[in-house]
Amino acid sequence: MQMIAGPPGSMKTVLMLNIVDAMGPDVPTLYHSSDSDDFTMATRVSSMLTGKSTEESELEIMTHPELAAPTLKQFSHVKWSFHAAPTLDHMWAEAEAFREVHGEYPHHTIIDILMDVDYEGAGEQNYWALMSELKVMVRDQQTALTIVHHTSESAKGGTPPPRSAIMGKANQLPTCIITLWGDAHKGTLDVAVVKNRFGPQDAMAKKFFRMKADPAICHIEEDDSTEGILFNDGVGVADNQKVDLFGED
Repeated sequence: MQMIAGPPGSMKTVLMLNIVDAMGPDVPTLYHSSDSDDFTMATRVSSMLTGKSTEESELEIMTHPELAAPTLKQFSHVKWSFHAAPTLDHMWAEAEAFREVHGEYPHHTIIDILMDVDYEGAGEQNYWALMSELKVMVRDQQTALTIVHHTSESAKGGTPPPRSAIMGKANQLPTCIITLWGDAHKGTLDVAVVKNRFGPQDAMAKKFFRMKADPAICHIEEDDSTEGILFNDGVGVADNQKVDLFGED
């Protein structure tokens, strides 16, 4: 289980789609999209794959869907569920349908977004019991689960939120959690690894790396031209400027 979290408008879904695209067709995926409908996701996928603006993609899908179809077919390894308030039973049924068709459970399952899951306690933003149930689902299905989630808007803006800003006791079970801060005007997406059971982490999100982001075409890419990548340790960083998370400082 892993989690992508951030405040509203922080490009969580855009990053999720770029991750799915980077994984490619060898990773059969089940995507529970409760936060965005089929038209919105088709538009975003089309823009991401073609470089057209979302407005251009919207017009093409509405007026000439036959032209958009070959592009969208590139995402045929992704099966979608657009239930606005999925229950655990619904998610299990979708996984079983996937297995019936493809002979195995999805290798990657995505829940976008956690707060929409219909489960006792979720309405009060207490996700502890739900996360435990999802852990069982992950083990039984042997699927990698990525959860898209919100952080508290009371957290200071301008940089990725700390781990403490994860809403509703949802941060104990995921093995990896990244938090986001997107700036569409600057064309940047700042990413902090606030939990990582198998590597460097910074719970306070003070050490983050920057990616290039163009939400108009739903595109995100690495940017190590000046600061380097993860925790400023990339090739663009002088040795005396690298951040050592394992040192005393």
